[in-house]
Amino acid sequence: MELEKFKNHIRILGKGEAARYRNLYIKKFVDPYTHAQCYQERIEQLYEFSDGFCYEGYLWDFLKSETYIGETQIEEYRKFLKQVFVFWDNNSRDRIFIKDYWKFDKKDVIELDYNLLLDHLEFFPEDIYITNETLRWTIVFTHEDDLLGKRLIIQDGRI
Repeated sequence: MELEKFKNHIRILGKGEAARYRNLYIKKFVDPYTHAQCYQERIEQLYEFSDGFCYEGYLWDFLKSETYIGETQIEEYRKFLKQVFVFWDNNSRDRIFIKDYWKFDKKDVIELDYNLLLDHLEFFPEDIYITNETLRWTIVFTHEDDLLGKRLIIQDGRI
């Protein structure tokens, strides 16, 4: 599916609603205290880049609680997860050297069907945060690999 056709099947939240969900997500899942200095330097502190002010870290480095899950669990969730929200870190294109990496704005939050998301991950950055409107759980896809060479996927909360 081409990107423009894909966009017909998703909802990009308005800026205010996106900011609200992002902030609620951070309050629920991110721990700014345990490694406070690092969090301040990597997430809270914004740095000026050619594409605006961005942070330099990854929220998943500061999750309050985490369980590592595999691709098989992600596939199992296809059976019952429906609408989800997905967003990504506010990183600069100056630090990402993959051509045409950003398909959406850095601060967008997208609502879409979970299966559609999994079938079209190529439209999203490697590091994405998935949740739903209840914010009871999150799944995080990272750009890192585990010791077995498989993509590092983190879950917090019961799905």
